[in-house]
Amino acid sequence: MDVLVCSKSSRQQGFTLLEIMVAFVIMGLVVGTLLQLFGSAMRSVALADEYSFAVQVAESRMEAVGSEIKVEKTTVSGQEEGTAYKWAVAMQPIELDEKQEEFSLSIEPYQVTVIVSWNSEGKQRQFTLTSLRFGEKS
Repeated sequence: MDVLVCSKSSRQQGFTLLEIMVAFVIMGLVVGTLLQLFGSAMRSVALADEYSFAVQVAESRMEAVGSEIKVEKTTVSGQEEGTAYKWAVAMQPIELDEKQEEFSLSIEPYQVTVIVSWNSEGKQRQFTLTSLRFGEKS
């Protein structure tokens, strides 16, 4: 009769079921973390793109002040065509000091504020741009 004798070293070839399960759990945690990081990075890129467009809208509205939009104490608002971006341009005269009346200038400085707002992922976002422009005295 033949007896099969196995030495301890020949029985230890390969991995045990427990070792394989632990390796799969570790791999699952690493892959899950990487997917979360990737998703977060993609949301950040999308938000940066939205803010970049809002900056362009604000700059174009600021450029329009003095040409398309008359510099005077008023608020003008609208919506960028084909988008959900709304803008508002507010202009207020600035009092520099009491001696301003001594100068016989026909212009006065105005603080111009452009606010661009939009909804993103259920949140209201906005970008504000402020500058000075000269307009006719009222």
